[in-house]
Amino acid sequence: MVLRLAVLAFLVLVPLEKLQAGEFKVYGVKTEFPMEDGQTIFKDVYVSMGTNQGIKAGTQLVAYRMATTSDDLAQKSSAQITFPVAKLRVIHAEATAAVARVVEVFAPSVTPLSGYTNVMVGDTVELAKR
Repeated sequence: MVLRLAVLAFLVLVPLEKLQAGEFKVYGVKTEFPMEDGQTIFKDVYVSMGTNQGIKAGTQLVAYRMATTSDDLAQKSSAQITFPVAKLRVIHAEATAAVARVVEVFAPSVTPLSGYTNVMVGDTVELAKR
């Protein structure tokens, strides 16, 4: 419930056109529900970058998560860290938005603990480096 409220607050308080230049976010995630055993499940990720930024179908993106670390000794927030969460491939792009599919979720063994191991609303996206 708290996560839903946080997502709703983000969508209401941060309109896409108000994001800082060069900062592109995941603003929606849709997942199919399996209707039969063995069905391939797709996860669509809606991002705030599009053809205006050179994005087109087939473009590879990386989703990053920002997390605040805590200093348990001083009992305060310590630093902001950013780490990759998943690789995405764009399937549809328009001027200011695109839809991408999750191609690869990076293994929990190589990413910091963040409470959720897949792409989520609020993650930052960038072009994948080749």
